[in-house]
Amino acid sequence: MAKTDEDEPLVALRKRMAKSLKGFESGLPKGCDPWELRGGRADPKLFPVPEFVLFGLRDVMGFSWSGVGEKVRWSVYATVEGEPFVFAQRKFGFAIDHRNGVSPDFLKRVESQLSSSLRLLEPLLAEFAKTQIADGKLTLQNKFAEFDNRYRYFRNLADDAFKPDTAPPPAIVSSDDKPKDMEVFADLTTRWNRSLVRQQEGYFASGAMVDAFFSRLEHRVLLLRAFIGRPLATGEFEAFLKKTWDERLREVLRFDADPAIGKHLGKLRNVKATIRNPLAHGGVENDGGAFYFHMPRIGAIPANLSRYRGSLHMSFFSIADTTHTEICEFFDEVDALLERGSLELPNEFVRWGIDPQFDNVCINRYADALVGGAEAVEMLIDRISHKWERHANYEY
Repeated sequence: MAKTDEDEPLVALRKRMAKSLKGFESGLPKGCDPWELRGGRADPKLFPVPEFVLFGLRDVMGFSWSGVGEKVRWSVYATVEGEPFVFAQRKFGFAIDHRNGVSPDFLKRVESQLSSSLRLLEPLLAEFAKTQIADGKLTLQNKFAEFDNRYRYFRNLADDAFKPDTAPPPAIVSSDDKPKDMEVFADLTTRWNRSLVRQQEGYFASGAMVDAFFSRLEHRVLLLRAFIGRPLATGEFEAFLKKTWDERLREVLRFDADPAIGKHLGKLRNVKATIRNPLAHGGVENDGGAFYFHMPRIGAIPANLSRYRGSLHMSFFSIADTTHTEICEFFDEVDALLERGSLELPNEFVRWGIDPQFDNVCINRYADALVGGAEAVEMLIDRISHKWERHANYEY
């Protein structure tokens, strides 16, 4: 078969890797039993992506290898200056097996050579990765539970901080040295200071809650884009990533189907602009609310003029207990939108931690399950979960 232009980069890469792997040969020495080799986990800093070892030695260099085994995903066999080595991905990490008595310096040299050679793969793989992503041939790790736990952690902290102070007042005992009115004043001061501390704690926690909600929202929308079962054209996923968070939300929720959803989007923009963005970007608001222009003979005036009434700066603490309560109620309404109607079944994939794949074969599989209803979705979730558990536990 004649070589194509696509073969040239691989040929050039193979030559460079062969030079970097000087002394490496495919396979084990004759008569060597791989079960007699011993070793341990390799330094993860040298091999952050163990799959590169498999691709580099097997697919680029043509080294011999074997597939799944007991708690083993793959193994590649090599001889380095007469010494046998097995590079294997096992349940507890990437391992390098060798004969007892191999000097630490020689083992270090083998690790260093192999690690250095793998860096040659990255330019080729980086371009391939871009193509795969543009075609939607990718998997997104479902971390919704982590984002949700973070959001609820800060929400609970803020709820506790904003609760009414129920501590009983201290008994007021007057004496000649301390008149009763001074004791009352001291008690009021203590209560006031305690209230300020709780308001500050509530403000910090509620601000973190708002930021966590929007992080969770953006992650959730990415997951739902696959699970709604709507196929992606070539390059469409890449275009989806470039959209703003509200454009992505609009694509998933289909705002034109329910006018009430549009009002929620407007409120979300307002919360993001007046609370989340200023707290996340050093207090700078989109409409200039953090700045005060100098008006001659008047003084400093908010740059966002009358829109200042919706600003974080309107209260002593930027998020008071009433604001926090209103935000929580609104966030609950947004969550309900993403868990009902046409998104009820897609949300089951999100809730059960399924990692979405964005190629159209998988998206059509999600779509078929949605058409089949709740029972079909549950069956697909069980099948995917079982397959993932076996893979994660190296049970082949």
